[in-house]
Amino acid sequence: MIKNFKYICILIFLCSCGYTPIYQVNQKLNFSLGTIDFSGDKKIGREIKKNLEKFKSDENENIFNANFIVFKKQEIVTKDKKGDPSSFKLIIEIKLDLVEEKNLKTFEKKFTKETTFDSMNNKFELKQYVSNIEKNMIFKILQDINMFFNIIENDL
Repeated sequence: MIKNFKYICILIFLCSCGYTPIYQVNQKLNFSLGTIDFSGDKKIGREIKKNLEKFKSDENENIFNANFIVFKKQEIVTKDKKGDPSSFKLIIEIKLDLVEEKNLKTFEKKFTKETTFDSMNNKFELKQYVSNIEKNMIFKILQDINMFFNIIENDL
């Protein structure tokens, strides 16, 4: 009985305090994106462009054109005695430029994520592992872009 009372109190508290998730995807913004162009790494660029398409709308007054440049760099951090790489560093950098169509107001932001990982004997598994790391890094960058859009909304 006490457990149920605790859950009911928590539910009432969360519903009545105005709680909204930070990473909410379906937020209504008072601006939208017009054209979305990218250059650099095509695989990462397509993934980010696909996720930015949800911000396209003709209903808002403030329409921004988005241009972003994708840099992907994989470096060797350490080598073993033979000279084979034993650990790598993967860096993904996105430079996002937003330009408003009417007032030519611009916003620029650079998003960078990096991680290090160890090499594997099986190159196929290593390639799959790197692909999985890239997806996770892209997801984190998209969360940062979403937070950046919320900041921009407050500045308009």
